[in-house]
Amino acid sequence: VPADIAPLLAERGAAAREFAVEGAAMLAAAQQDPAAIKRRMPQFLGTLNRLEQVRADLRRALTHGIDDAVARSAFKVRRNRLHVLIGGTAMLAVLLLLVIWMRQTVIRPILAIAERLRQFNAGQDERADVPGADRPDELGELARGLAEYRRAMQERRRAERRVAFLAHHDVMTGLPNRLLFEERLAHELARSARTGDTVAVFAIDLDDFKAINDRFGHAGGDRALKRAAQLLRDAARGDDLVARLGGDEFAIIQAAAQQPRAAEALLQRIFAALAETAKEEITLRMSVGIAVSGPDQDFEELYNLADMAMYRAKSEGRNTARFFDDRLKEEVRLRWRLGRDLDGAIDRGEMRLLFQPIADAHTLATTGYEALLRWSHPELGEIAPDVFVPLAEASGDIAAIGRWVADSAMAHIARVDPSLSIALNLSPIQFREPALAGYLLATARRHGIAPERLEFEVTESATLLGHNSEAVLATLRELQARGARVVMDDFGTGYSSLGNLREFRFDKLKVDRSFVMSMADHAPSASIVRSVIALGRSLGIPVVAEGVETEAQLAMLRQWACDEVQGYLIGRPAPLPLAHVVAA
Repeated sequence: VPADIAPLLAERGAAAREFAVEGAAMLAAAQQDPAAIKRRMPQFLGTLNRLEQVRADLRRALTHGIDDAVARSAFKVRRNRLHVLIGGTAMLAVLLLLVIWMRQTVIRPILAIAERLRQFNAGQDERADVPGADRPDELGELARGLAEYRRAMQERRRAERRVAFLAHHDVMTGLPNRLLFEERLAHELARSARTGDTVAVFAIDLDDFKAINDRFGHAGGDRALKRAAQLLRDAARGDDLVARLGGDEFAIIQAAAQQPRAAEALLQRIFAALAETAKEEITLRMSVGIAVSGPDQDFEELYNLADMAMYRAKSEGRNTARFFDDRLKEEVRLRWRLGRDLDGAIDRGEMRLLFQPIADAHTLATTGYEALLRWSHPELGEIAPDVFVPLAEASGDIAAIGRWVADSAMAHIARVDPSLSIALNLSPIQFREPALAGYLLATARRHGIAPERLEFEVTESATLLGHNSEAVLATLRELQARGARVVMDDFGTGYSSLGNLREFRFDKLKVDRSFVMSMADHAPSASIVRSVIALGRSLGIPVVAEGVETEAQLAMLRQWACDEVQGYLIGRPAPLPLAHVVAA
């Protein structure tokens, strides 16, 4: 209780007691002596007034005390509010400074690192450094860790890009490979159905690539391939696709609204660039086949048509181009029919053997026969061997046909003079049979023919230069070891004739008929024939000249000391003459 209130409270208590005493006295007087009330009334009123006065003073004091307390409380509230405001402002300032510090030193670097990480994950700005990597604190450790992660991911991405590139590109030339070529061709054919463009496919083959390898080595061959790739890239338009399909095979996809005009323009650019290579160390020549897409044509068929046109260009002299046209289309239909009819031709009795004599060049005495296969088609008539033999090789029928020819030829020759030999042509496809030599020798034994009477003719460009040359040589050596002779056919037309003479000891050389038939009026051909004969004599290898049709040719061959001759002048292919058949 405040000090100024306590006396008033005590005084109020005394006045109240006094008033209570007077009040009790008044009640007693009223009961005992009513007349005494009047006498005591002034004293009673005095105590009452005193009590009221004390109460009034107490109220005033209390009111004043309350007012003072309220005033003091208001001041304290204002003071406390001010303190709170100042404290809150200070705290807000501290928080603001803390936020600014956190933003500058923590949040902003983290956001920068996160942004750089997002850019990296999106494949953007991969070469930029990770911010904060030079800081010595934990954020620096984080930045350096992310930098290590980024470098690792960059290495992985480079490896993945390299793998993806190698999966779709040729390593040597950098051109798209066969896989990407086929994907793009299928895409362009599908797109052309919507755009109305026409797709032209170029099948391209380097001419005389083997000769380039032989002359300049494999390094020179690689340079030729790279130069060919560059030449084709420069000739093509930006949206054309130039691909290397393997070996010396290239291809181009060209989609254009104006075909074949666009293809013809590209073809002119290619051959103009090829002509310029005549001034370089390695002269490039190409055979090109072009096929233009038709409605609903798939990519494989379109490329096959271009490939057929390319091979026709090769057969027409090389270093030229050929479009797949209606005439070629008819030839394709014929080839398809012949390929179909070839299956079972032996069983139907459509195949037969003819025998062309081989004679001593000086005496013209017959020394042996070459077995020649002929096909009489029941509707198309006689089919030339250079037409149906490649079909048989492509279909795989040549293996069965080759076995039939060997069996039939040996059965025929078994009936003629034992001094006469029999020459059989072996297809390169037949050498895929590991037991070829064993089969041929076993067939000879079955027919009672000595291996010494057997001659097996092989074309060096088709057998000895292939990827399986070791297997071919092993088969030929096995035949030689048992007494049979191995003859190199069409000598001089390949690119490594002399190299093959070094690798394998042939028993006889046959000069290609193209040289013999033209040697009388073509000096280079005559020089080639004369050189081959001289080479054979120096190596101790007999030489046979094919295609002898005139006395003038025979005279030249005799003059150059050719060993044996074969051709229409000596005898045409025919059944075995009865004069040579030995009576049973």
